[in-house]
Amino acid sequence: MLTQNADPPISYSAPTASAQLSAEDWATPWHVAYCKPRQEKSLARDLMSLGVSYFLPMVERLTTSGGRRRRSLLPLFPSYLFFAAEETRRLEAVRTNRILHFLPTNDAEHDVLRRELQSLESCLQTRPESVELYNHVVKGQRVRVTGGAMKDWEGVVLDASRPHKVWVGVGALGGGIVVEVHADLLVTS
Repeated sequence: MLTQNADPPISYSAPTASAQLSAEDWATPWHVAYCKPRQEKSLARDLMSLGVSYFLPMVERLTTSGGRRRRSLLPLFPSYLFFAAEETRRLEAVRTNRILHFLPTNDAEHDVLRRELQSLESCLQTRPESVELYNHVVKGQRVRVTGGAMKDWEGVVLDASRPHKVWVGVGALGGGIVVEVHADLLVTS
């Protein structure tokens, strides 16, 4: 099993071989790759070996597995990786067999994507501890817990602040319990 130190850097600049993207990288066409499940970090390592600049936004998360708490770097956007490459390098990335497809972007969307990625990279380089994924959980929404001791429980969000307060109970009886659940463990049901 890989340790956190084995994680690839969040961003990699091929021209400078550094962990911060260069102006040359931002001038290159960017692609949004949709990877096979849990292949983002492996694709990032492959791109580094191919000499392709990439951006894989990740944040540190505290996870529970087998009753143990672990700190892990997890992608902000599961299954997505952004990379800068001309067509020949893009085809080399496809040959890694880790990419399922690409999200198409036209010229207008491409400029917006580049600006958004630059802003996100800047935030992750300067204040990584303050970045967290915005979860669209709202009060009154039905959710299911995806991990931990309450895995597969379903309930209704009572409070959408952090951590979220979720009511789990029997609606017909009007009773139940209120539990606090981190947003990473909630999906809409």
